[in-house]
Amino acid sequence: MPLTTPRFWYQRRRGWQAWLLWPLGWLYGCAVTLHRRGTRPWSCSVPVLSIGNLTLGGTGKTPLGIALAQGLEERGWRVAVLLRGYGARRRNPCLVSATSSCAEVGDEALEYAQSLGAGGVWVGSNRCRSAALAVAAGATVILLDDGLQHWRLGRDLDLSLLDRKHGLGNRLVFPAGPLREPLDQLARADGLVFTGAEPVEPLPPISVGWPSHKPRFAVRFCLVPPPQLQQERLVAFCGIGLPEKFFSALRACGLQLVATESFPDHHLYAESDLKHLLDLAHANGARLVTTVKDGQRLPHRFRQAVSLVPLQVDSASLAPLLNWLDQHLCALSGVRFHG
Repeated sequence: MPLTTPRFWYQRRRGWQAWLLWPLGWLYGCAVTLHRRGTRPWSCSVPVLSIGNLTLGGTGKTPLGIALAQGLEERGWRVAVLLRGYGARRRNPCLVSATSSCAEVGDEALEYAQSLGAGGVWVGSNRCRSAALAVAAGATVILLDDGLQHWRLGRDLDLSLLDRKHGLGNRLVFPAGPLREPLDQLARADGLVFTGAEPVEPLPPISVGWPSHKPRFAVRFCLVPPPQLQQERLVAFCGIGLPEKFFSALRACGLQLVATESFPDHHLYAESDLKHLLDLAHANGARLVTTVKDGQRLPHRFRQAVSLVPLQVDSASLAPLLNWLDQHLCALSGVRFHG
């Protein structure tokens, strides 16, 4: 079910809502831990890299995953991206193609496929089967999207993403807070990646629960608005984990926002939603703008009325992480380091 991020998750002081929901969060954390301990991972014949969040959304996982896949491909790896496919309810693996729809494979899979090309993006809840098919098709590295809480497919490297500005929120487990697992599970990952629009230096202090001997990286994102939007009045809308991040980034680009509308994460836009947005834009003499991911969920006949603003990863900030991954993947595969 699509989720709207509650404000109290990211308040400095834990309010009554957090304390009221704390017992449910404790039970949820226990259930996740039992599920993890009761799962026997399946080993793939090629290295498996997973990227995921300890928190619920808002870390820029998809654009970072795309940038990592592109960077590893440039270094000689054949990368296959595996996704569950949000809302797709597909168990058997499906290779995403140019004709795939959002209803079939989900918005994130379409965004990956449009950036990486056909032939390397697989969707299905049985990700062990997806991995086997990807390897048979020639993949030399598996990139498991949103894999930090998926234990059926064994991984060789885990990256945990954390939004630099919002961090761990109130550090409580869902629904009392934004954590998918208890805080002590942060240390399970092999690398911690801070994401956001802020400069990469200096790195934030060591996060609670993160071992000082494990590596940390900072990757900077930036919006790339079409030039014609600079002179227009805009109504911005999105259905992502932390919508205010998108709105703030648009303003930081010098764009003029006259109104904003937030929807739950992965929201599927209905005719009534688009009518409301078009009426709002018309009333303000403005143009509609949204994220590339939201664009995948728009009905085709409305897409001409909406401008998409892509989010890109700064290549210089990505280089240290790519070098570290390449070195480890080469060691796992027994090949010479590309760097």
